[in-house]
Formats: sequence, C-alpha cells, structure tokens
Amino acid sequence: MKPMLKTLLIATALIFNFQFLTFNCVAQDIHFTMYDAMIITTNPAATGVFNGDFRGAMNYRSQWGSISNPYKTYSVMLDGSLFKNKWKNGYLGVGLNAFKDVAGTTNFGTTKINLSLSSILFLDNKNSASVGLMGSWAQNSMNPDKLEWDSQFNGQSFNPSLSSNELFTFENQNYFDFSAGALWAYGTGAKTLSSQDEFNVKAGLAFYHVTRPDQKIEFGEIDKLYSKWAFHAESHIGLSNTKLALRPKIVAYMQGPARQINAGFLIRYRLKEESKYTGFFKEAAISIGSYYRVGDAFAPTIELEVASFALGVAYDFNTSGLTAATNGNGGPEIFIRFINPNPFAAGKGTKSSARFR
Repeated sequence: MKPMLKTLLIATALIFNFQFLTFNCVAQDIHFTMYDAMIITTNPAATGVFNGDFRGAMNYRSQWGSISNPYKTYSVMLDGSLFKNKWKNGYLGVGLNAFKDVAGTTNFGTTKINLSLSSILFLDNKNSASVGLMGSWAQNSMNPDKLEWDSQFNGQSFNPSLSSNELFTFENQNYFDFSAGALWAYGTGAKTLSSQDEFNVKAGLAFYHVTRPDQKIEFGEIDKLYSKWAFHAESHIGLSNTKLALRPKIVAYMQGPARQINAGFLIRYRLKEESKYTGFFKEAAISIGSYYRVGDAFAPTIELEVASFALGVAYDFNTSGLTAATNGNGGPEIFIRFINPNPFAAGKGTKSSARFR
C-alpha cells in the first residue's frame, strides 16, 4: 500500500534537502537569512577573514512551524588565523563548521562537518584577496518508525500500533564533499579620528559540491547532489561625521534548476565609540534592517554588537505561495558570535583592519 499522508510528503521533500522555493524552483542546500554570520557555509575563502585571531559563532533557525513540526537547523562555526604575525604579506585561515538539519517528527536529518583552509594575500594597503578549499563529511539519516501510513488509520483515528504493511529499508547515507572559493576585500579607515567615514567592501564567488556526491538514503537510483555556485557581496559605509553606517548585502545561489537571491540592508548606529588609543571604552552598536529572499520571504533583522560579542535576530515572513498554509509566518533565526581579541580595539586583531571590518 502506498503512503498517503502529508507527513510522508514532507519527509520525502527533505530526503532531497529541498528547503526553499524561489523563482518557482527548488534547491538543495541549507540557507540562512543572516548568511554572513555563518560565512563558511557561503564561501570557504572567507575563513579567517575578519578583525581578530579567533572567531566562534552559533546559529539556530526554525522554519514553517505554523504548518506542523518545524524544520530546524543548528550550526556552529570556529575559525582563525595562522602566521599572521610572522608573514609580512598575508596569512593562512583555518576553520571548522558543523550543522544539523532536522525535519519535524520524521527525524529526517542532514549532518555535515566542514573543514576549510584559506590563503589570504595583502595586495596593497587597501586590497586583499583570498582563496579557500573545503572538505566535508556528511550523513543523511531518517527514522521511518515515525512515518504515518494510511493502513494505520482504523477508520476514525490514527493508531501507531497497527502495522504499516510496508516492506522497505532506509539506510543512512555517508558521503564526502569538496568545495572551493575566492574572495576580494577592499577597505579604508576613517579620514580623521572623529569623521567615522570608514568604508569597506567584500565580494566572493564559491563553487560547492565539486564531485557531486551521491546523497540518497534509500536503496534505488543514484541521487547526485547538484553543484552550486554562490556569489556574495557586502559593504560597510560610514556616513561622515555621524554615528550611522549603511550595510548593504546580497547573496545569490545557483544550484541545478534552482535560483535564490537574498538581499539585505541594515542601518548601523554606534551607541558607544571605541577608545582610539587605550581601547578602555568598548564599542557598542545596533543595526536594524531587513533581508528579502526574492519570491520567498522578507525578514526584519536586528543585530547588537558590544566589543567582542554580537547577537543577531531575524524573523521570516513568507511571501510565496506557501503563505496560504503558513499565514505568512516563516520562522525565527538567531546567531551569537564572539571574536578575540576585540575587533574594534585599534586593529589589534589584524594588520588590515579597515578592509576586514
């Protein structure tokens, strides 16, 4: 007897990691609204590209909880620099990222561990470039015991003790994956101690799933993961002689037949200025704005920075055809980040603070 229920349909969709709808297409990889908080998942060349020696971040995302049990994504990232104080014209970045994606009551999930290595080169006082490689181990898994079948309905209600009368076998699928990327960064510091008109821009291109690994979890035909292109760019534009800065961002993914564009715009307000010489007073700032995934959702966002710590919160409001089922509600996302040393302390963390802000 064939499975008939919505629970199985949701599980089937997640078997192939189809998690977002854009331009009437579907795509396969996880995604974050605040994508730059987990930047290794967007571009391995961004590993170690920040003001500081060590960075750690955690992210939690929930989707479509108003339909049924939500899809949940947990992610952690650690990265840092090597030889920054020994090499004159650059350094190495090394990073570790792990995430787990879980679908509702079926316990279908994808677990992935990424190890990345980047090489950062200072082109001049304002420009730098980096290239990065990433190797990954992943596992797709599923608990079929939590699926519901039409044979388990007794005519009035669902009875999980009844046999499903289904004969099939699910098998966890392990695979290795490889990706690569490149990144360019440009930045200038403030013209004077009080002008606060610093500027930087970063842009990168990455190619994921180079070998197109097989990621099926059921015996049958080979299911190769589509390769993915990712382009991203972001900027910090300090408005002269004010406490304000503009932070436009954009990321675009192309994976198989699917396309996704996520554009963001935040306004940053400096609550407290960093001490220029002593670093005794720590910088604090708040950023407010929104992201928009074309054809899918918009997400009001707020981020708070206090010295080495940052906290970001976003909430998706669905705008696609799924709105009829979700009433517009997508789900929350939150990240916490720590950078050591304090990234605002007079450039202590890097020789190139302006371009990596």
